[in-house]
Amino acid sequence: MNRLLRATVLAGAMLGATIATAQAKTLGIVALLANDALNIAVINGATDAAEKAGWDVKVIDTQASADQANAAMRTFVTQGVDAIFTLAFASSALGSGIAAAREADIPVAAWGGEIVDGIVVTTSGQQVGDDSVNYLLEKVGDKAKVLALTFHPGKLCIDRGVGFDEGVKGKDGIEVDYAEVVVPGQVQFGNATAAAWLTANPGSDGTPLAIWSCWDEPMSGAVAALRQAGRTDVVTVSINGSLQALDLVKNGDMTATVWQPAYEEGKQVFEAILAAEAAGDAWEPKVISIPGVVVTKENVEQFLADHPDGM
Repeated sequence: MNRLLRATVLAGAMLGATIATAQAKTLGIVALLANDALNIAVINGATDAAEKAGWDVKVIDTQASADQANAAMRTFVTQGVDAIFTLAFASSALGSGIAAAREADIPVAAWGGEIVDGIVVTTSGQQVGDDSVNYLLEKVGDKAKVLALTFHPGKLCIDRGVGFDEGVKGKDGIEVDYAEVVVPGQVQFGNATAAAWLTANPGSDGTPLAIWSCWDEPMSGAVAALRQAGRTDVVTVSINGSLQALDLVKNGDMTATVWQPAYEEGKQVFEAILAAEAAGDAWEPKVISIPGVVVTKENVEQFLADHPDGM
């Protein structure tokens, strides 16, 4: 009788677990680059918040391809996920994926995308772009030559680039050479592009020089080119605040990185998904904007004390 009772209890527990699993909701995350430090931080923030709410999480890496991102969204729709979270793609590049989700009544959240029909929440990347160019201009003054490493497939880089462009607009003494980063291979691109630019700009005329990058990885390649050339006369400013970038700043190899609170952004985006689900038709799409931190050699030790895990 005791064995029968235990078996009945065990079967009931297994059935309960099966039902709970079957009822668990799922968040599908469409990553721009799943091995990028900032993407990882956003994914971790969203995942922790989702798992705390009892959701499962699936991630598809698109390797910065909008076509793969649309395909990933359609895959998630077919799988019947309960919400989709896209990372760093312009919403305008995800037309077929958003349309498929909208038709299936699946809410879509964006990290860095625009608000369009079907997007319930997004984040803004322009503030950290503003912060980065303002700091760069403080360092070089009114006359300088700048290499700007941009990336227009990524919506966050587009927003950051808007901040950069607005910052240098109307400043006749600021000469900008733009280079569009190639992905994959962003570190190598930064290295090769910076090396060629340094050769063309030996710094002998006394004009201040600077390199700006819309995220840390191309800048790490540029910093390596500076080391290889033995150059210490170039201001270097990028965005993200990855652990590698913070280490470069700490060692004096990079001038500054603007830390973006990506983990918190991922967390708040998922919380907004839950709020949108609860509000239903009454929900108004929102934009989340969290200030970043300009990290320099002067404040990096304190920053690392406050943020021991970086992002």
